[in-house]
Amino acid sequence: MKLFKSIRWRLLVWQMILLAGVLLTLLTLHYQLKKRDLIAAVDAELQEALMVVMPGIAPPQGDPQLGMPPPRDDMRFPNDRPPPRQRLPQLERPVDEKTTEFLAELEQHDLYLAVQDARGIERYGQVPESLANDMPKAAEQTQKVIRDGNRELIQSHQKNVIVLGRPLTEVYAKLSATRLYLIGIGGAVLAIGFMGGLLIIGRALRPIQKISDTAKTIAEGDHQQRIELSDAPEELSGLADTLNNTFDHLHESIENQKRFSADASHELRTPIAVVIAQTEAALKRNRSPEEYKEVLNACLRAGRRMKSMANSLLELTRLSTTGFELFKERYDLNTILTDAVDSASLLSKKHSIDFQCLPVLPVLSNVEGSEVEGRKPLEVDVDSDRIHQVMMNLISNAMQHNPQGCEITIRLKEGRIIEIVDNGIGIPEEHLPHIFERFYRVDKSRSREQGGAGLGLSIVQSLVEAHGGTIAVASVPTLGTTFTITLPLK
Repeated sequence: MKLFKSIRWRLLVWQMILLAGVLLTLLTLHYQLKKRDLIAAVDAELQEALMVVMPGIAPPQGDPQLGMPPPRDDMRFPNDRPPPRQRLPQLERPVDEKTTEFLAELEQHDLYLAVQDARGIERYGQVPESLANDMPKAAEQTQKVIRDGNRELIQSHQKNVIVLGRPLTEVYAKLSATRLYLIGIGGAVLAIGFMGGLLIIGRALRPIQKISDTAKTIAEGDHQQRIELSDAPEELSGLADTLNNTFDHLHESIENQKRFSADASHELRTPIAVVIAQTEAALKRNRSPEEYKEVLNACLRAGRRMKSMANSLLELTRLSTTGFELFKERYDLNTILTDAVDSASLLSKKHSIDFQCLPVLPVLSNVEGSEVEGRKPLEVDVDSDRIHQVMMNLISNAMQHNPQGCEITIRLKEGRIIEIVDNGIGIPEEHLPHIFERFYRVDKSRSREQGGAGLGLSIVQSLVEAHGGTIAVASVPTLGTTFTITLPLK
């Protein structure tokens, strides 16, 4: 059963069945044509012999009804041979000498003749017993039949029935040789087709086996392996490219997971180490209430940092799952950004925040009482809480990583474009491609002191993309940084 589940053997069996069917049809057709030609040659010989014999049975001057003239001097049986040693008996009816000679040569040509008239049946040559006992009836047309391995030509002449026949022994021998010849050819063609099909199908399926082996190697842990199919068919080359892209994404996901786990462990290890170290130091000896208070404050800061990191990790996990949903409603984007700027202004008094929003003109009334509308609010279908979270993260990020007095500007442009611009220290160019990666920080030591874990921008990017939008960053060191958010049209 396992053999029939193989694509190789299924294709090979189907090919052999098709090839055998075609061969059987062609060889059978060839055999039948050969048989027809041999029988036709015997019929022609019998017809020629009948034309020679008929004048001996008909009146010497020829039968007007049959239109057969007396035999000519140049009329001979086909494949003329030397005359036999013994002559056959003469016909009882008067015949000339030439006809008698032709009748005598019947046996020499493996022919036999039976004539039935009112007086009975006259037989010449090796006439089969079945013919002697059962002569055919007279018919209007010449008949050609095969009986007991003999080919017979039946001719009616007035009230007489003439049967001229010949054994088909030689024909059957040739047909037997033809069958063996055709069977040999068919077997050779099937053998060549089997070997050729096995070779061609094997070569066609070799890339699939190579794909399977490469996938098995990758599954065993060698994620750097890729499928190389330079000489494969176009369909398999496309499949190999698709699988290679899948393996690339898989490798990238695995590496990101490893890096994420390592970074998360590293980030959590520091506050945990602080808690353990502070607790062990406090337990070594009795301390004053102020010292215990200082230890508890250090543990509290470390605990808050771990809680913030745990919340961020939980947020990223939620955003990366397919079950994450946004609660979108129709909002005025001006209002959402205004609320975010007001909330961010309470975080620090060391930075000034300027919000440049789109103006909304009031609704005016004309003299006739009809209303003329000004510019409408910029309405979008968004989750207002999530957009508020995005703005808070970006503004607080600008506050944390820039010195006191840095100006932060929020611009809302036509086409649902939001810009968060600061004139701070900027970001070096080599860090820009990695700025949205998890746990990535430009100044790691400084960020750790400020409590950042490098997850805020990853959350921002995930939230923006969940809305179907895009976020980009541009920065020039010492001149400032610009984050650009583009939300889709409603």
